[in-house]
Amino acid sequence: MSIVLKEILLIIAAYILGSVSFARIFSRLFRKVNVYKAGNFTADPGNVYHHVSKSIGILSWFIDFVRVYVILFLTQYFFLKEHSVLLLFVGLAVVIAHYFPIFHNFLGGYSILPYIALLCYFAPIPTLIIGIISLVVIISWKQVRFSKYLMVIMVPALSNFYNPLKNVKVDAKYLFLASVIMGVVNYLVSRRRSNEI
Repeated sequence: MSIVLKEILLIIAAYILGSVSFARIFSRLFRKVNVYKAGNFTADPGNVYHHVSKSIGILSWFIDFVRVYVILFLTQYFFLKEHSVLLLFVGLAVVIAHYFPIFHNFLGGYSILPYIALLCYFAPIPTLIIGIISLVVIISWKQVRFSKYLMVIMVPALSNFYNPLKNVKVDAKYLFLASVIMGVVNYLVSRRRSNEI
């Protein structure tokens, strides 16, 4: 099988796996609640946390994070050991599916955790450093949106200039490309939210 065909199939599989909404499934399974009729009417762990169940919301956040990491690990181990750039696009397929899942009329969540999981996989130390700074920003100034921008923009920047343990798995320019893609996704998600309101 050619690497191009393999990459296409892996991206499709990753998108399908990423489209499964655990926030929706758990809300229905454990609380008999249709998450699309609760709170802000979205299948997002944050909505579940605030309007359905805190424990289910936390569980959904956790699984959204771990799912990206596990899919990347297994894909690299079995299929793309020497193709980190192609692996990055597989990860982006999982992340994009979280926001625009094929199973739920493309109405997904809003959490940045799946993207943070991708950053953790490819640039763990820069992600940890920027993550701590973002947490301080949230605790000190309640600037959640700004902290998200920090994660999207500054992790690739730090990966480019500071990689002490040489553990960044992909060239920083591809992380910058991922941040641009996430910027477009964020714009589309924002448009969707404004239309829903």
